[in-house]
Amino acid sequence: MTRRGHTRIAPAALRHTLEAVAAGAYGVPRDDVSAALRDDAGKLGVDLQMRLPVPPLLAAAPAGREQHSTFEQANIARLRIAFAGRRITGMDIGRVNIRLTAAPRAAKAARTDRARKQDGRQP
Repeated sequence: MTRRGHTRIAPAALRHTLEAVAAGAYGVPRDDVSAALRDDAGKLGVDLQMRLPVPPLLAAAPAGREQHSTFEQANIARLRIAFAGRRITGMDIGRVNIRLTAAPRAAKAARTDRARKQDGRQP
């Protein structure tokens, strides 16, 4: 039996869903992703902004894991967003624009010469 009625998905719910999918694609906290929705010729257009941690310059890739370039990660994220967005919302996802910014690094506490001498190090 079919019931009559309306089903509405609030824009905030769509935004939060797509932010969570994008965060998962990049492996960052959802708080580091923000999404804006727009019409893209009848499809759902998505503009994402993500803060990515700046990797240490000399860090090696984790053993057994393939390291993707930032552009490859963006393409993977677009595919995940389009697939998950369609599966979850039933809406066709159009263009997905991704803007990447650097997340600030945690500041290290400055050490004084006195602190270095106390723990046995010389300046």
